Amino acid sequence: MGFNAASQTATIYDAGTEMFTGTTLEGIGNSVVGVLSHSEETVNRFVNVLSIKTCQNELLQAFQKVTGREWSVQHSTAETLRTEGRARKDVGASWTLHIAVAQLLDPGKARNVVAASWKESDSELLGVAEETPESIAERVMNFKIC
Repeated sequence: MGFNAASQTATIYDAGTEMFTGTTLEGIGNSVVGVLSHSEETVNRFVNVLSIKTCQNELLQAFQKVTGREWSVQHSTAETLRTEGRARKDVGASWTLHIAVAQLLDPGKARNVVAASWKESDSELLGVAEETPESIAERVMNFKIC
């Protein structure tokens, strides 16, 4: 998505304000358990689950707050990312992440908003905790690879 926690750098696409929703791995696990535990409420329908609704700029501010320093920031566009992805595909290089992120962050499209808010999703029913940009940044910065 354009964030490198190790080097404390970020690439912000377009204005950085395109909202998207996301779910932590813990939230995904809780949602599976929640669907199984609430089968009557979830039978034969899609469930909308999210841990957070945010944008790139909110995440950048959170990472800077958690780390206590300004990050190095570059700017690009979703269209540039899409063009790079197509060029990479043409030469047989890895390209799917370029296209996926371009689709996710395409300005004004709201392609990755599963619910207008946490309250309007099925997250509470399924036991998925609501996160903030700061809580996500703290998890990322405290993550240790064994």
